[in-house]
Amino acid sequence: MSGESSGGLGLPKYHRSKDQQHWVASKRRTANLIQSLWTAAGQTLRRDPAFLCLLVQCGWGNSGRRESTRRWRNQKIAEYLKVEYLSDEQLADDLSSRLKSLPVSKSLSLLEQQTGITDYYKAFRPATLKFVKQHADSVALAFRRVNAVSPKVTDKIREVATLIENLGDIPAARRHVSPFNGLTPVLSCLDPQCRFPIMNGRTRDLLRRIEMKPDKDGIVALFKLIGRELGVKDAYELDEYAFREQFPTLKRQAHKFDAGKSFKDVGFKSEIISIAQIAAKKATVAKLHNKLINCLNDYLLWRQMTAKESKFDALVVRWKKGRDLLIEAKTASEGPAGRSQVRQAIGQLYDYRFTYMPRNDVDLAILLQKEPSAHVQKLLASLGIELLWFKGKALKGTIQL
Repeated sequence: MSGESSGGLGLPKYHRSKDQQHWVASKRRTANLIQSLWTAAGQTLRRDPAFLCLLVQCGWGNSGRRESTRRWRNQKIAEYLKVEYLSDEQLADDLSSRLKSLPVSKSLSLLEQQTGITDYYKAFRPATLKFVKQHADSVALAFRRVNAVSPKVTDKIREVATLIENLGDIPAARRHVSPFNGLTPVLSCLDPQCRFPIMNGRTRDLLRRIEMKPDKDGIVALFKLIGRELGVKDAYELDEYAFREQFPTLKRQAHKFDAGKSFKDVGFKSEIISIAQIAAKKATVAKLHNKLINCLNDYLLWRQMTAKESKFDALVVRWKKGRDLLIEAKTASEGPAGRSQVRQAIGQLYDYRFTYMPRNDVDLAILLQKEPSAHVQKLLASLGIELLWFKGKALKGTIQL
């Protein structure tokens, strides 16, 4: 490996090897094909179930053989056009006749390209296409939403993933399969920002490292791996990263919590609080607190095991060998109100540790929005409580996570 992240997961950096670049280029060609068809289709055709099925199939491969996939893909285009596939030139003419804004020369160039992203199980394909036809309106909406350029990419990814997940599983080959496996290749290709992740067996394995499932939250987690220090720049590189990099075995230690205590993964916190429901000042504090917890969760993601929550804000399991880290977040540390928050956090940490995890392997930490005064730092140091704060997107403090 060329290097690992500083986090406890030990994920390798993306090598961007010649082989990886070769397959990423194939995914980009696939995206070019799908986006070209989508752009030329127009609003009416973009809601047509048969056209949606064609786009989905264009994201699939055919047993990994590039020329075989190309001819198989062209045959599917011919079947959609209801013509016989005699040659690439003939098919280009027919395609341009149907999609009139697509010139013959561009059509021929697309048909000659070798594309395909995933060798989706053939046993699941008929049921998946039937599923797309049954839910054509929702699938078309998801395609339109993912095709939009949004300044809030996280929100777009979460919205589209939720739309797909809400459709339910696909009954196929005597089992129920997630729609993400069959549909994320085309969703990724339709995303002009190249951020929608491709879900497959290897990305599911990657999610298990942070104890997450291949659901909408898993899609968002995979998206957040893009652009980090591991060197993955977009969804296509992420797919190659998951498929071809060698990951160290993640050693899991048995870690039992007290009986009857239910700790769950720290989830996304709404940063919009209704002032009609609570006082304006409390609403502002709640919004800032949730934003702080979201920043912590994003920072920990793919660096440490997923943080847990209960009555407390966050518990980082095994933040270092044999130790957990209990964290309380506060939005201020200055002035009377800030000092009151610090005192409250101190009491909460000792109370939560005593109540929920009365062991000798839990360290304590307070998370603040910014670096506090020297007096606050000395106070916490005297109590053996660690300190964390954000400087931009970087997490600073008396310990390193």
